Amino acid sequence: MIHTILIAPYFGENMRHCLRCFADLPDCKLGVLSQEPEDKLPPEVRGKVAAFQRIGDPATASNILDGARAIQAQWGRIDRLEGYLEMLQVPIAEARDALGIDGMRTEAAKNFRDKNRMKDVLRAAGVPVARQALVRNAEDARAFVKEVGYPIVLKPIAGLGARNTQRAHDETSLSSALNALLPSDNNPAQAEEFVRGEEHTFETVTIGGRTVWSSSTEYVPSPLKVLENQWMQYALIMPREMDPPHVRAFADINTRALQALGMQNGLSHMEWFLREDGSMVVSEVGARPPGANIMPMLAAAHGADPWAAWAQLMVHRTWHMPARQYAAGSVFLRAMGGADVVRGVEGIDKLRQLLGPALVDMKAPQPGQPRSSHYEGDGWVIVRHPDTKGVVAAMRAVLETVRVH
Repeated sequence: MIHTILIAPYFGENMRHCLRCFADLPDCKLGVLSQEPEDKLPPEVRGKVAAFQRIGDPATASNILDGARAIQAQWGRIDRLEGYLEMLQVPIAEARDALGIDGMRTEAAKNFRDKNRMKDVLRAAGVPVARQALVRNAEDARAFVKEVGYPIVLKPIAGLGARNTQRAHDETSLSSALNALLPSDNNPAQAEEFVRGEEHTFETVTIGGRTVWSSSTEYVPSPLKVLENQWMQYALIMPREMDPPHVRAFADINTRALQALGMQNGLSHMEWFLREDGSMVVSEVGARPPGANIMPMLAAAHGADPWAAWAQLMVHRTWHMPARQYAAGSVFLRAMGGADVVRGVEGIDKLRQLLGPALVDMKAPQPGQPRSSHYEGDGWVIVRHPDTKGVVAAMRAVLETVRVH
């Protein structure tokens, strides 16, 4: 029996599903640390949770440590301490270190969480990455521009996806980016040279420091372009082929990067660029399951729940995912126009008729909901097809049929 604690700060939809996956594992004694009271536990797992502790903000490692020690006092030992939220990776690792629990250690967690440190580690290991620098003020930013030229990208050190990412192509946009991020000695930003090319992801399962499974998707267009242009619709494609030539060519870079950062057991999410000249560059890596609807796309493509597979991986150090049967795609529906509220949605019923069985799931925007500021937009559609070309056609139908105003 593996004694496992899951950090679940709040019981949102994704967290509830993750909690169910852990609760259903065989040979797993489950405890939960949460900021919610115990009576907020989802009803379907209450009988399967062996211990519960309410804690303060888990971004502070001492709160995780206090809750884990309380459960340890009941059980005698803890074998696993897990959580999927990226902003909690370092405090969870610090608690593991203090308790001597198997799993990612603090130094490795910092390699994944601090994006500037990440680039230094990767560059030292010979992994191709964009040039970057820490920016604490306008003078630092202008010095970096002088070194690499415009455009550059500015982002938080502990970034998540493309949130708060800014592109500067001249002095005016540089000033705007600095005003948005407000870098300082205590809160530096990361500056990077702007990489032109196709942007992809690379999801990897690592067990005992060895890659045992991988998958890749392509962003169409890149998240940064979508952030800068409200009219652009945003999509991801997961091909039927698990290792097309460009993915096969990148696999060794991916492996070297994960080894350098210290990945031993887990599912990682890497973002990388294929440049026009064929060269490849690592953008950043997260030691966590991917966002941007990649997990439900994996479920659609493989006919199995990747969250259940991830729970099995983190507890029992094994990975089970059936062969890919479909290509999959996700289109994020973004509102047109300059208002802050969704006024209307067109084409949903027609889209259902057009897609038929290719439609896997959909979250349609609702009139009256606030406009999303995130690049993933106001709603989404997930499609699948036995052939990659079929998924591309289905995604095109979404883009041509649905309009959000």
